[in-house]
Amino acid sequence: MAASEEEIITCYACAAPMNVADVAPYSRVVCPGCRTENRVKKHFGPYTLTRRHAIGGMSSVFVAKDEALDREVALKILSEEYSKDEKRITAFEEEARLTASFSHPNVVRVLTTGKAFDRFYIAMEFVPGGHFEHQIRQKGKISEAELLPLAIQVAEGLKGAHSAGLIHRDVKPGNILLDSEGNAKIVDFGLALVTKGGKAKASEIWATPYYVPPETIEGGSEDFRSDMYAFGATLYHALAGIPACDEESMATDVLREAKKKILPLKRVAPFLLDETCAVIDRAMAYDSIKRFGSYDDMIAALKTALKAANGEKAKDDEGVTLADRRAELRRRKRRGAFLTTSALVLGIAGITTLILLNPSDPKPDKMTLRTVSLDGGEDDGGETSQEIAIRYRNARNAMANGNFSKAEEAFAALLMDEKVQEPTRTWAGLEAVVAALMDGRGDLAKQHAAAAHEHLANGPAGVDPGFIVGVQPVLRDMGELPFFDFEAMDLGDAGVERFMGYFIAGLKNWEQGGIEQSRAFLENIASEPTLSDDSVLAWYQEVSRKYLKDLDLIQSLSVEAVPASADECRTRIEELNRILTLLETRGRARFNIRARQLDLARLQKSLGNPQPLVPEEKDVMTEIESLAKNYRFVEIVDRVSTLKTDPPACTRASILGITEAALVFLTEIESDLKTKPVGLPLNLKDGTAITSLAVTGVDDQLVGKLASGEVRELEWTDFSTDQLIELHRELVKIPDSEMEKLRRHESAIAFEWLAGNRERALVAAGRLGEESAGFKERWESIASGLPK
Repeated sequence: MAASEEEIITCYACAAPMNVADVAPYSRVVCPGCRTENRVKKHFGPYTLTRRHAIGGMSSVFVAKDEALDREVALKILSEEYSKDEKRITAFEEEARLTASFSHPNVVRVLTTGKAFDRFYIAMEFVPGGHFEHQIRQKGKISEAELLPLAIQVAEGLKGAHSAGLIHRDVKPGNILLDSEGNAKIVDFGLALVTKGGKAKASEIWATPYYVPPETIEGGSEDFRSDMYAFGATLYHALAGIPACDEESMATDVLREAKKKILPLKRVAPFLLDETCAVIDRAMAYDSIKRFGSYDDMIAALKTALKAANGEKAKDDEGVTLADRRAELRRRKRRGAFLTTSALVLGIAGITTLILLNPSDPKPDKMTLRTVSLDGGEDDGGETSQEIAIRYRNARNAMANGNFSKAEEAFAALLMDEKVQEPTRTWAGLEAVVAALMDGRGDLAKQHAAAAHEHLANGPAGVDPGFIVGVQPVLRDMGELPFFDFEAMDLGDAGVERFMGYFIAGLKNWEQGGIEQSRAFLENIASEPTLSDDSVLAWYQEVSRKYLKDLDLIQSLSVEAVPASADECRTRIEELNRILTLLETRGRARFNIRARQLDLARLQKSLGNPQPLVPEEKDVMTEIESLAKNYRFVEIVDRVSTLKTDPPACTRASILGITEAALVFLTEIESDLKTKPVGLPLNLKDGTAITSLAVTGVDDQLVGKLASGEVRELEWTDFSTDQLIELHRELVKIPDSEMEKLRRHESAIAFEWLAGNRERALVAAGRLGEESAGFKERWESIASGLPK
């Protein structure tokens, strides 16, 4: 298709014309003449794109400057693949019309709509404070005192939409934004229905499984109580730190049963007030008729819960304040437990601190940073210092057992809990950072570091001054410096604080790719002579030695000569497989070795079957697509490597990047099946049912077991992409770490795009991008050079 006049631009460096018809908004394009990089498609009507804000399944959102009114706006731009789809265009325009049809302070305001570069856009007010989903990821849980005022605002916004005859149909944490003053606003009416106060039935089911109401799953009629359910599920997730239903399947029977088995909020989060739990449990009633009869009723119940959270004296039916009622219940529990705990009480009566013990080491821990004050008795929230100590000990146990994700979440919750006294609260923040780093989640570690730094900067009473010198500089610079420089750092001479500062700095360097730059920090910790009687720090010291051992393993590989034959490549790959089994840490070390294996696999193919240079072909993408359908990814890499110029409408770098990731997808599945066969019903392309899969023998043969008991040798091409994606989902249910799970999902998206369903891959990429800023950045880099 010929480019329109606005799609022919000139390079700012050499003024050569460039056709940008096939590139996405705000893309970086290299001038074919002078090779200078240009940022293109920045101007949409009166708006100038300044940065990318979010990517969804059918659209992208950019922050833009309104040149006429000199203000920031959010510009939602329909993706190219949908800009030619009349059905999606109509839905996009309908979203703008519906959102603009009413005004409410707790609903994001639509400013205007337009079209540029053959793409439709909606200009909305820009809400800068992030969304609930970000808050949940950052904090683990949101406290009642913080969440309930926002919940009331959201309910008011939903009430406003209902009064205008609308239901939202996609209420979830990611669609609730916070403005600069901390007020909540609902966004994204892209799935909204006009109900005119009654019921309506959608022609399509588009929903998020965690929050979707039962009636939507069934494809039945929906009304405002459907939004109420999704809103209740959103509050459940925010308060408990986990979704009420974590089933990801959209299969009706599976999701229906999962919704029936949701636990009452109080059982999942017993620390929450009864009033709060009652509101959410009622909003999430499976039968819609059992939910609140109106938003006014729900708002009144939320306000009652807020009063209780703020300690105001709401009264029950007998005229007794609810706070007094809870206090009386606690007194009864304490009296009932007195006889069984009297010996313990007498034993600690004269002690002012409770030392947190490592269960495997009965000796008291000398480090006072891990103590919880007992002189406060029971705090305002009803949680005793002993209970806080138990929470901390459980987090340490999770850390010691290698469950870093659970430990990180628990430590982060302690840091954000104002009831936790110093120095325990600060120490929890440090351990949250460490747990995230050891789990290979550098981005999350930076978030916890920022929170811990802010906490210390506020000068909390009782904090040890050693933290200010020994740790705060590291927390401050976690997100700024490329690598920490051991020689340039001065963290004072306070042993414990300096120890933690060095440990965090070393792990940060490691996860950011500076493995050698982490050595000095780790060696300093490993050689510390005064930690043998401190069980927790001694454990960290042992961890440092494991990192050093893995560091030596990795660096022993980097000096090896380049293999000269295919057989030598094969031997080297097998050796790397052996080393993978020896690694004791997660994250960067495994990534580096797998990257090395991928390089060797490409070299092996090239040495075993040398390919002559071939002339450029106009239909090279047709050839690549044919190879992809047969999962011949190594051949794609070889083919693209012979090209002297980029194929039409894409780049060699992007094709190579997505092909290498797709190759890792099958390699990882094969590696999993080598160590443990999987029992999963799958079908071959010819319809044959397979009950289990395994990889066996020295030649790594893929074999499947039929229902009859027959074992058949198979090839990956015997399976459709859909079946291989199902196999992937089964294998990543229990990953080594969250980072490992994210990486596996990335490779699955690449595989799906290259060999399967591109539209489904793009939707999955949009969702994963909402969860991981790192993936979003990597995907945008690759996607900008892929054919549309």
